Amino acid sequence: MVRGTKRRRSPVEKPKAVALNRDDTILVDEDDVAVGDSQCPSTKSYARLVGIRRGVATIDLTDDNFVCGRGSEDATVNYNFSALVHDAGLYRFISKIQFAINRDADTRRVYLHDHSRNGTLVNQEMLGKGQSRELNNGDLISIGIPALIIFVYETADDNQYPEELVRKYHVTTHSLGKGGFGKVLLGYKRSDRSVVAIKCLNTQYSTRCSRAIAKARDIRNEVEVMKKLSHPNIVAIYDWITVSKYSYMVIEYVGGGEFFSKVVDSKYQRMGLGESLGKYFAYQLIDAVMYLHSVGICHRDIKPENILCTDKSERCILKLTDFGMAKTTAMSKMKTRCGTPSYNAPEIVANEGVEYTPKVDIWSLGCVLFITFSGYPPFSEEYTDMSMENQVMKGRLVFHSQWRHITLETQNMIKWMLTVEPTNRPSAVELMSTEWMKCADCRTAKQDIAKSLAKPVARFCATTTKMISFP
Repeated sequence: MVRGTKRRRSPVEKPKAVALNRDDTILVDEDDVAVGDSQCPSTKSYARLVGIRRGVATIDLTDDNFVCGRGSEDATVNYNFSALVHDAGLYRFISKIQFAINRDADTRRVYLHDHSRNGTLVNQEMLGKGQSRELNNGDLISIGIPALIIFVYETADDNQYPEELVRKYHVTTHSLGKGGFGKVLLGYKRSDRSVVAIKCLNTQYSTRCSRAIAKARDIRNEVEVMKKLSHPNIVAIYDWITVSKYSYMVIEYVGGGEFFSKVVDSKYQRMGLGESLGKYFAYQLIDAVMYLHSVGICHRDIKPENILCTDKSERCILKLTDFGMAKTTAMSKMKTRCGTPSYNAPEIVANEGVEYTPKVDIWSLGCVLFITFSGYPPFSEEYTDMSMENQVMKGRLVFHSQWRHITLETQNMIKWMLTVEPTNRPSAVELMSTEWMKCADCRTAKQDIAKSLAKPVARFCATTTKMISFP
């Protein structure tokens, strides 16, 4: 996960704190988006602008030239955004003529021309006044700043995704992340245009590219695990659609990016988030893990990249995600070596074929919280005085100067979670029962979680159109 430091010659050197580096694509940050009313002209359209912010209409494009903006006596527009006049955060960015949609009469290609002072963005890239860009199905159109998404451009003849998926959802071209098995794209439900994340997984059998292929049984396992879960700090699943070569998981859209990005944010100067903010997040994560273990689920891959933020505010709600390696503990024993090496518990690293318990999640969570409070990882290949495997097996921790600002009580909690012997390591219930979890910051986190529950959550409705088969 961390790279680039030259090895020192001394075998007994004191390891220095190393900076964290992202080993996967960082999720794109977004603000919440909502929906408005729809316009329905009678003539046949060649495309539509789907409004995905409250007060923004859905517009069927029938004319080769269509102009959007605030409009005025000397600036005629086809759509004037009048419903947004009370949305000061957005309306102030809109020019009299914001942009124009033009379809070339010969090529039939569609272009967006930016006429605004504050600028129009396509897929979060600023065009700038006087600039143009061709539009493709699924492109996002924002005004002023990337987060102010107002439209998704949708063509009338989209055949990129299977009918079983596009009948209920529109899939945009906006990437929320990418992994070895596929990608995560922003989408929305056609029924109410609420925003979702669509995880597209390649399940096509291939001997040459086997590492880039998701196994059907692993996908089914992840779906079955997520269907059992309902917790405010865990990403929800809404739908599952499979076809011959691909599987699509429709999950909760979480727009604040990865927790990893927050931990390495330059405003914290790589010194950790501090005692107060660290406890605020610790409560949420411990509560989520306590819930998982109470329903017989072990995550087995807890790390900052698998924790999402609901928004970009400093104190936000966290969501645990990516249950591809999760295991239902009541169904079978856990012996497989899996997860991310720098977050793996000693009993997984040892790989002796001995059964381990859900306490491996407590170790991983201890690593996450160590980074949260300090800004550097407890175990790393860049600590060259000993191998990372030995660091983990010995439970060797080095506390640098930033820990001077963290109480001994918190340091002892982290050490307790990173106890090598599993039987001496606390359970999530034991952690939650400590006085450490009864502080003002933890109470605030509990109250904020309760407030988040007031928002409606869609229920899972699985749709399996065709079971995956392999030759």
